[in-house]
Amino acid sequence: MNYNIYMTQYIKSPLNYTGNKYRILDQILPYFKKEPTTMVDLFCGGATVGINSNASKVIFIDSNERVISLLEFLATTNMDTFIPSLVKKAKDYKLSISFIDGYQNCFSSVPAANKNNGLKEFNKKGFYQLRKDYNQLKNKNTDQANLLLYLLLVYGFNNDLRFNSKGEYNLPCGKTDLNKFNIEKIKAFNKKAKTQDFTFICGDFRDKRIADIVFSCDFLYCDPPYLITDAVYNETSKWNEKTECELIAFLQQVKDKKIPFVLSNVLSKDSDGVVNSPLNNFIMANPELIVRDIDYHYRSSSYNKKNRNAKEREIIVVFEETHD
Repeated sequence: MNYNIYMTQYIKSPLNYTGNKYRILDQILPYFKKEPTTMVDLFCGGATVGINSNASKVIFIDSNERVISLLEFLATTNMDTFIPSLVKKAKDYKLSISFIDGYQNCFSSVPAANKNNGLKEFNKKGFYQLRKDYNQLKNKNTDQANLLLYLLLVYGFNNDLRFNSKGEYNLPCGKTDLNKFNIEKIKAFNKKAKTQDFTFICGDFRDKRIADIVFSCDFLYCDPPYLITDAVYNETSKWNEKTECELIAFLQQVKDKKIPFVLSNVLSKDSDGVVNSPLNNFIMANPELIVRDIDYHYRSSSYNKKNRNAKEREIIVVFEETHD
């Protein structure tokens, strides 16, 4: 097996994306192909895995247009102009900016009865106006739209991204604001993006153009919605057993083309005896696949489980490069 030496300090995604793999990168990255030329990060979400790979080129693919547009914007924008624009826009909406003013100075103006909600009370009026203005934009792919969306993420609940069926951002105001930590994350992401060849594409693995991209790469990382989990994101992902079977069939094609891949998923839940049958059948039918258990529970992460006590067997499935 080709193990890689990765940086000890991983880069965090600028998006606090549901199910991100930052805390288990050290269990995933050692199974990546050594120095791939072109890697595809399928179901990239916040792009946590792809930005920490050492591939010469990384193609990030996700079906969420807003996420892809925002990632591309943050990867390519000029930080010297973007950060002042963020600050100006936050001031326009009279939002707290602890990055400049310091958290305690902002927090001191919050009424004593609302201290448990952090900066929510201070920011909620401006936040809801910001959310309204963003949702009324007809074109959400512009730089200005992405700037507003990033501010919504920063000031929104759990610093997360969530949209309703109309494509409107619908999270409530959160407790935090534009702080030093957020600024450091976008700077690090932007800097890494300028040292590697990153491409961001909105699409579905069932689309021919996406399949063609995957079939032409030399390494694939795949992190789909988990079929048998009770994570909140599954309520709106429209991921079901049919979709899972379609993905498994797709991965069989990837394997048949001898393209190395790593798949993240949940195989079973001990709490209720549920098994991901399509995935289990795939593993049983391909004994050359390597299965490794992930030693981690997302109790304190952004995974947003409704049942945090569920004992799930999270795994990675590895297909290594083979030679005839």
